[in-house]
Amino acid sequence: MNRKHFFILVILVFILSLLIAACAPQATPTVVSEATEPPKTETEAPPATVEVIQPEPTQPEKLEPLYIGALLPLSEPGAPQAGQLILRGIEMAAIYVNEVLGGSLDGRPVEIVVGDDKGTPEVGATEYRRLVQTYNIIGATGCYHSSVGLATIEVAKELGAPIIMTQASNKAITESGYPQVFRTHLIDPIRAIALVDFAKSQGYQKIGYIADNTDFGVGLAAAVEEEAAKQGLEVKSMIYDKAAVDLMPELLQLQAWGPDIIFNAGTGNPEHIIVEQAYEIGLFPETPMLATSDWPYRSDEYWELHGERGVGIYILTAYHKDMELTPSGQWFRDRYMAKYGVAPTYSSYNGFGDALILANAAKLAGSTDYDAIIKALEENEFEFWAGTVTFPRGEGAFWHQWTPPVLITQYTAVNQTQDEATLVYTFNYTP
Repeated sequence: MNRKHFFILVILVFILSLLIAACAPQATPTVVSEATEPPKTETEAPPATVEVIQPEPTQPEKLEPLYIGALLPLSEPGAPQAGQLILRGIEMAAIYVNEVLGGSLDGRPVEIVVGDDKGTPEVGATEYRRLVQTYNIIGATGCYHSSVGLATIEVAKELGAPIIMTQASNKAITESGYPQVFRTHLIDPIRAIALVDFAKSQGYQKIGYIADNTDFGVGLAAAVEEEAAKQGLEVKSMIYDKAAVDLMPELLQLQAWGPDIIFNAGTGNPEHIIVEQAYEIGLFPETPMLATSDWPYRSDEYWELHGERGVGIYILTAYHKDMELTPSGQWFRDRYMAKYGVAPTYSSYNGFGDALILANAAKLAGSTDYDAIIKALEENEFEFWAGTVTFPRGEGAFWHQWTPPVLITQYTAVNQTQDEATLVYTFNYTP
C-alpha cells in the first residue's frame, strides 16, 4: 500500500470513530436540591378556586325629610300675588337650611308642602288639616289673610302643630293665647298707632278709611278709630263687600266728607280699584293716599295697572333697603336677585324668615314632637332676615308676638321699585 492510500485509510477511520461516538447514549447529570420533596404516590386534586366578591360602594343613607307647611292664597278670591311672593321666600328657606345649614333635625333635609287657602277661612282650615295629617309637618307658616288665620288657629289648637303668621295681623289671632300660635308681623293696634301718628305728624286732621268686610279690614278700622279718638283726629270708615268691583259710591262719600288723607286698606283686586277710581273722580292724588300694607311693592303689577296715576302713594311696610340684614338675610337677598332679577319684598323676606325659624326650632328641640318644638320656639332666640326674633308669653295680642319696625315710604316717580321709594317715616313700638 502506498503512502497515499494509507493516508486516506487513516482519515476514514477517524471519521468513523466520530460517528460512533455521536450515536452513543448520553449520561443525564443529577441535580441535587437542598430540600427534595418525596415522590407523590397518588394524584392530588388541584387547589380549590376561591371567588373574592368585592363589596359595592356604600351609598349614603337617604334621610327622611322634614316637612314645613306653606298655607297661602294662591288663587282668588284671595290675593295670589302676595301668596306667590311669600311662597318664594319659604321655598328659598328650605334651600338655605339644606345647603348652608346642613339640614334641620339630625341633618334631615327640609321640604315645603303647599296648601292654597284661596283667601277663604273654610278652605284654609281644611288645607291646614290636610298638611298636618298627610305630611306630619313640623309646623306651618304663611297666612296672609287674617280671616284665614283666625279659622286655622282653631285647627292648630286641635292638632297641635305650631303655625307662624307671616302677614295676618288681626289682634285676635295671638290674643287667643293658644300655645301653637306665633307671629312675626304687625298686629293691627300697632299698625293703627303708626298710621294715626303719621297722619298727625303731617298735620292731617281728617282720615278717610276704606276697606273690605274681612277680619283684617274691619279689625283695622276699629283700631284706627280708637287710636284717632285718643289723638283728637276724625275718622270716616267705609266698609265694602269683599267681592265688590265698583267702589265709586264709597269713594264719592269719602270725597264729599273732605278727608285730609285716605287709608287704603283694600286686599286683592279692590286695593287697585280704589287707586283707579279715586283718581278718576279727582280724589287722588289731590288727597294723599296711604296703602296700609306693602302691596304697591309688587312694583311690576302696580305700575302696569296704574302708570302715572299711581305716583305719590304712601306705603306702610316693615322693610327698607337701608336696613341691616343678617347673614341669612343677605344670602336670601343675593339668591333671590340671582333667580328673579329683582330685590325681594317684605312678603318674601318674612316667608323666608318664618320657615327658617321652624327648621331651627325642630333642630333645637331635638324632636318632631309638637310640644317640644313649641317649647323651643318659646325659649330660644332666632336669627331672622333682619335682627333676631323671640316669642314671649306676653299679654293679650302680644302672646307669642314679635313686632317689626314700622316704616312708611313713598313712590315719587313712575316705575320706581321698593328700593327707590323715599323713606318718609319710621316708628318703633315700645310697650
